[in-house]
Amino acid sequence: MKTLLFGIIILIVTLSFTVESGKLSGLVTHGDSYGLANQADAGCEIYAISEADLKSTQYVDIANVIGNFQRNKSQYSVSVYNTIDPVRIKNIQDSFDALSNFAFKYISGFKKVPAIVKTVTNGTGKYTIALKPGKYFILVISGSLKSNNIVEYKGNVDIKITDVKASGESFLDFNFEKQEMIWIKLITSGQINGC
Repeated sequence: MKTLLFGIIILIVTLSFTVESGKLSGLVTHGDSYGLANQADAGCEIYAISEADLKSTQYVDIANVIGNFQRNKSQYSVSVYNTIDPVRIKNIQDSFDALSNFAFKYISGFKKVPAIVKTVTNGTGKYTIALKPGKYFILVISGSLKSNNIVEYKGNVDIKITDVKASGESFLDFNFEKQEMIWIKLITSGQINGC
């Protein structure tokens, strides 16, 4: 019995040293007010979780929740800008606040999942995380850009999905844009009507 137990312990130790690990690195930046240059986004929080670990949680829809929040944030800004009706503005605000509260609670719970690996960008906006090979969901909270809503009052959020390779280094960069640059893109991307 002691020999069998000893053999199992040796096997476990051996397997734990042979698990391949990869490395995910990247740069997080934010645009300046004029949209001309990107600056390092120091102090960003980076949260990584494997697809397999995420599927075992109640936060499997994190990418959809953040995507929905980002789309509605843009639509909210345009809608408020395009109306002067106080009742309509109140309805738009209430709807966006309800969505923001839901997204805030969802993201807060996601960040507490035990399988999450967390790091912070350095002064040059760079980060590196040692991860096992596989597909990962990477949540980033900006250290420099904040927005006037409950989800992003500490920093704007973004999420991407990436594959971490078994050998070598995988790269994933993020760039946050200031709200005024998003507005310029929204306004200039529309069709121009008239003469």
